[in-house]
Amino acid sequence: MSAMCPTTRLTRLLLKRALVALLLCLPGTMSGALAQGLPGALGGPRFLPAEQAFAYFISLPAPGTVAVTWQIAPDYYMYQDKFAFSLLHNGNPVSSTPTLPQAVPHNDEYFGDVQVYFHEVTARLPLPTTDTSGQWTLLLEFQGCAEAGFCYTLQRREEVLPL
Repeated sequence: MSAMCPTTRLTRLLLKRALVALLLCLPGTMSGALAQGLPGALGGPRFLPAEQAFAYFISLPAPGTVAVTWQIAPDYYMYQDKFAFSLLHNGNPVSSTPTLPQAVPHNDEYFGDVQVYFHEVTARLPLPTTDTSGQWTLLLEFQGCAEAGFCYTLQRREEVLPL
């Protein structure tokens, strides 16, 4: 067996340290990989991307009302207190108070006793005016978890409303 030259040994050590430093500079790399359905380093469970775990659509069920409905994947849930909505008309904030249905109590390993939704939830927002001209934008925030123990970061979306 041939001996490794000191320069080669030093080069390998530096490459290993650089790789570790790179991985440390990418926070959430492993959780991001898990959330995208890639197997974990230890063969752990696979999780859906947030867009699939908490798919939503926007509708106009009645004049002056915007509804956002989330289809929550099986074995996933969403936190009631993590929902936030902002309505903009031509870029200017407009006051609108959303309504959400009653949630169910749940003991969460991260947040303790919370109120959550399983399967589906619809939030309704009244449009404060009948003026549908210009651009209406809805800013959404929401968060949820997989029952297997993976919690997603707070999700933020911006949607132009189809008025």
